[in-house]
Amino acid sequence: MKILLFKIGALGDVLMTTPLIKELKKSHTESQIDYLVGNNASKLINNNPYLSNVLIFDENIFFKKKLFGYLKLINNIRKKKYDYIFVLDKHWIFNLTAMLFNIKKRIGFNRLGKEGIFLTDKVYYGPVKHEITYYLELASLLNTEKSDANIKIDIVIPTEIEKKILKFLSDKNIKNYTVLINSGGNNVGESGGIRKMPEKLFKDILDNLSKKTDVLFVGGPEEREYYEKFSGKNIYNFAGATSIIESAVLLKYAKKIITTDCGLMHLASAVNENIISIFGPTNPKRKAPLSKKCISVWKDMKNYDENYELFGKMPEKREFFNEITIEDIV
Repeated sequence: MKILLFKIGALGDVLMTTPLIKELKKSHTESQIDYLVGNNASKLINNNPYLSNVLIFDENIFFKKKLFGYLKLINNIRKKKYDYIFVLDKHWIFNLTAMLFNIKKRIGFNRLGKEGIFLTDKVYYGPVKHEITYYLELASLLNTEKSDANIKIDIVIPTEIEKKILKFLSDKNIKNYTVLINSGGNNVGESGGIRKMPEKLFKDILDNLSKKTDVLFVGGPEEREYYEKFSGKNIYNFAGATSIIESAVLLKYAKKIITTDCGLMHLASAVNENIISIFGPTNPKRKAPLSKKCISVWKDMKNYDENYELFGKMPEKREFFNEITIEDIV
């Protein structure tokens, strides 16, 4: 049996699908399980032991409506003759694409009961519950044996990369450090940084931490300039200086991680349990790390607009985190 998982991104969303991969492989050990994923998020699952192949495509085929690339993708997948496809995005265009792949059994989400028309088997998507729970519900539609699913996010860190980063930390005498992350809302196809905490709150947290411990920033190249504004004693800016897998090592060995809702929060939850996650426009019941040791801080319940999480529609109110104080976090 040939199974294809299909998701465009983003980093955190793809990481939250890894328990589904593991669950499918546990019940269908002899099956070929491939993952069709956008280029930006592919590096997180390249070494996943439960996957046979990772098939990478340019996500701009969808975001920038590149018709030639879209038709080429459809043709390439048709040739592979999959038996089943799991469509892990919620928009109807991905369900339609799965049908155009000419895969007979199409499993995915029917968002608010309106977007599952091109699927053969579907899970209703809407009520607030964790994204990992939603993904695992899809597995039951493939005659997957019911069991206590392992909800832990998976990521493989090559030994040589781990050793390299640990040597670097040792050489710099960086130890017992905290990772501080202020990101969110800057995925491919999304911009605005709506999930970032206000600069004053971020600086207050940083000032408090840096008096007691080394503080590391991690992130992408586009965030390096932002973090440069907060340079100081015991503060290290690794944004843009490490790959996503190297960042995973920094997160793994952190004494504590304080982060907003972003891809790195989910990466952190794969390698560390000492996480304080800070939420604004998003609901921690959908996205927060699931370890019992993790703490979520959220004080924007009255401002919550589910259309942001359901459809990516920007809330009319753009100011969040204002009721959170430093005492809630450190």
